[in-house]
Amino acid sequence: MSTTDVLAIIDAKKSRIDRHRPLPPDSVRSLREDFAVRYAHNTTALEGNTLTLRETQVVIESGLVIAGKPLREHLEVVNVVDALRRVDDLVAEPRPLTEDDLRDLHALLMQKLVDDPGVYRTERVFIVGAMHVPPNPLKVPDLMAELAAELNEPGPGEHPVSHAARMHYRLVQIHPWSDGNGRTARMLSSVLAMRAGYPPPLYEATARQRYLEALSRADLGDLDEFVGVTAGAIEVMEDRYLALFQPS
Repeated sequence: MSTTDVLAIIDAKKSRIDRHRPLPPDSVRSLREDFAVRYAHNTTALEGNTLTLRETQVVIESGLVIAGKPLREHLEVVNVVDALRRVDDLVAEPRPLTEDDLRDLHALLMQKLVDDPGVYRTERVFIVGAMHVPPNPLKVPDLMAELAAELNEPGPGEHPVSHAARMHYRLVQIHPWSDGNGRTARMLSSVLAMRAGYPPPLYEATARQRYLEALSRADLGDLDEFVGVTAGAIEVMEDRYLALFQPS
């Protein structure tokens, strides 16, 4: 299926959801709580977190520590929930996104996990298993300023979901922090998709191989596959919204 076809599908589903707005408040609240758990589980599992979906739910909802699981993994999922609250603020605030917003998201995601959350790296790094070599750290501030200048305006004729995927990829490509780049990029794509009226993309850990392969293809100049991955991640959430309207 072509990227154009995939985008057409999610646009059609978005239109169906929009026809039911305003959505029932209790249903929306339940969906958002469910999303927070699923998102925290999947975005951290993509990075190697071993907490199951159920264990993630227990940590988030009760604050309990899962026996045999590292403290870091608990902190990772709790931090995601904190950052999702900031995502909601950024979606609601009627102003352009800024470079500081990206640093704030990283700081929330990586609090208590790194010594300097939100601060750009000062050393050379390599991405395990990837052909792409992130730029010299001296170039990171300028590259991030360039990225920030593109955050709020899709290119001419660019679909908003294509734009969200491209900004996600650009942030990962720059790799501005020593750790937490993927989690921050996925948060960024959520903000951009939601500002355009779409549900946030739920990149599922079960599709990790396709996700990584799509990013590798983007390294070679072909972003279409990653746009498709992002559209598919949005469709996952669209289907959950549409389930609200199905007869029982």
